[in-house]
Amino acid sequence: MNHPSFDTWTSVFLFASVQGLFVSIVLFITGKENKTPNRLLATLIFLFSVTLFEYVLYWTRYLYYWPHFMQLTENFPLLFGVILFFYFKGVFGSHILTKKDLWHLLPFVIFTIYQLPVLLSSSEIKQAWMENKQAFPSLFMWPQPMRGWKWLAWPRIAHMIFYYCLIWYNFRSHSTSNPEVRTWFKWLTGLFLAFIISYTSYFVLVRFPFFSVEWDYMISFSMMFAIFFIAWFGYLQPKVFSGFSLVESVQLPVKYKTSALATDVSNEIVDLLDEAMKNKKLYQDPEIRLEKLADAIGTTRHYLSQVINERKGMSFFEYINSLRITEAKSLLADPDKHKLNVIEIAYQVGFNNKVTFNSTFKKSTGLTPTVYRRQFSSPVLKD
Repeated sequence: MNHPSFDTWTSVFLFASVQGLFVSIVLFITGKENKTPNRLLATLIFLFSVTLFEYVLYWTRYLYYWPHFMQLTENFPLLFGVILFFYFKGVFGSHILTKKDLWHLLPFVIFTIYQLPVLLSSSEIKQAWMENKQAFPSLFMWPQPMRGWKWLAWPRIAHMIFYYCLIWYNFRSHSTSNPEVRTWFKWLTGLFLAFIISYTSYFVLVRFPFFSVEWDYMISFSMMFAIFFIAWFGYLQPKVFSGFSLVESVQLPVKYKTSALATDVSNEIVDLLDEAMKNKKLYQDPEIRLEKLADAIGTTRHYLSQVINERKGMSFFEYINSLRITEAKSLLADPDKHKLNVIEIAYQVGFNNKVTFNSTFKKSTGLTPTVYRRQFSSPVLKD
């Protein structure tokens, strides 16, 4: 066994993993807005960080002295896509995860059970395997050494690709409600796709004679970037949904905390806002943005965002959508408007696609627009 040692890159990766662990704990504890989605992001950062830490132990050969980390994170990729799917579901749909969501964890549970003989082996057995003195045990006593487990990478890759497609199919239309939200969505899904590509590339290139062990670093690079960017977006996400751009969100904490808003000024802004929404129905504009609304009522974006958050108890987009849903409910309940299709009502109140309208309406009322309309239809006379 070679003497353990660090090089420049393993030191960088170790720093990233430790920092990721710290950030995940802070984000999990301190998240106030969108608590469930933020905690899911914190969990994802935590899993990436622990995985990166195991890789560092392997490359530096410290894994021999910490043998119980061996293969500990082998099945974590079966959680990455699931957690990201839950995250977007929490942001764009229901914030509450139900028992029905647990089936998404089934592949992780199955493969973890398959791995139990390895995970529960003693330190001595794991160290003997690292010294090539003994083969690892396998479930049901199949004669399969640990090195033969590379085939398990392909179910994990397929699983991540499936969830990437599922996320894109289910939530891409929701992200089109605002350019900044769309950018935020593309960044997070893009980071996940980059990790899938780097993870897959390793198991493809390892088959070729020109492969170098250092190429394994590309998986860690993608995880390191994912840790920092997901932490960044997790911190900015509530501000993005308050109507600020990604660039403004970076600078917002200082400006926002130092913005003193007197009660009389706040009351005036609320009155102007309510009047504009009642008489001009600015929420019907599918391209409405915080800046555009602030200009319309003669105030600043920061003050307007603060008033909506504090006085309305919602983010900017939640506030706009609540007004749209209120009008949609009125139109759906109006017998004179029954000639309008659901999609026509969606467009009329400000939504730019039917998927987002349906999911937002159901989240608000517990019913689909069609079912809601039926409640106000004329009852069928019975004999």
